[in-house]
Amino acid sequence: MSTSTKTSLAKKCLAGLLVFVIVNILCLKLFNYGLKQYYCLKPAEILVIGHSMSEMAIDRDLLEEQSGHTVAKYCMNGTSIPDRLVMIRHYIESTGHKPKAILYDIGPRSFSSGLAVNSHALFYPFIDESPTVDRYVRAYAKPKDYYTNKLIPLSRYDDTRIGAVIRGYRHDWKTRSLKRFNPDAFKKRMEQGNYWKIQLDPSRQKVFEETLDFLETQDILLFLLHLPNVDLMNDLEKEKYTEVIGYIKSTAAKHKNTTLIDANAPFQTRYELFADSQHLNPEGQRIVTIFLASQINLQKQD
Repeated sequence: MSTSTKTSLAKKCLAGLLVFVIVNILCLKLFNYGLKQYYCLKPAEILVIGHSMSEMAIDRDLLEEQSGHTVAKYCMNGTSIPDRLVMIRHYIESTGHKPKAILYDIGPRSFSSGLAVNSHALFYPFIDESPTVDRYVRAYAKPKDYYTNKLIPLSRYDDTRIGAVIRGYRHDWKTRSLKRFNPDAFKKRMEQGNYWKIQLDPSRQKVFEETLDFLETQDILLFLLHLPNVDLMNDLEKEKYTEVIGYIKSTAAKHKNTTLIDANAPFQTRYELFADSQHLNPEGQRIVTIFLASQINLQKQD
């Protein structure tokens, strides 16, 4: 190969690399903007933190209208209690703002295993934007995965994240599920032992208590939301259910800034509001959002 050919090939490789880098940077900015819109990473008076239960139970626009307060809804499917603390810190770091109040979904299975495996991967899009996120991902991701996502930004996005980007640009936070809860089918699965068991994982309890301590020191009002599950699911492990709810109540009682809102008892038998045993359908989202708005009072902080 002649020198001129080598030079020409090197120039083409460099040009290709430059195009690759530019495309990654531009697409990352485009995708991140939409994702931040969907997760509402902007200053608001109320911050909703949770997983798919909150995502499907709370209508951001309706909560804002009913409560009279600006609302940011940062919910990701499968997030555990350790993820939630990262989300809260990420929100504060990325917006430079502390909300007046946080709505945080909590329930009998919040301290159980069984949520998303490798949930740190949910935070890949934000590893360059938050020191907390970067430390969290670095601690739990394999080195190869961490550096691949660090160096190739578009690798941070999968189908789920792209869907969230699209909904972010559309400002669409409503649940669209057309499913309806089927009690008979649910009972058959329960008879086979096919359900999410209740546990009290000490490591998750520790992070939960750390979260409550942190929010109290930050003078942020905390509303712990016991969102609805159908009674058939609540009754599966009554003793464990009572134990976990008792733990949540006793822990909340130690923090003067914390209030527990029981949105489960009023709705657990209203099967027409559920898409499945744990998630609400659009009508359920509307009704529960109105109920939650009636329970929130930020003035007690003053």
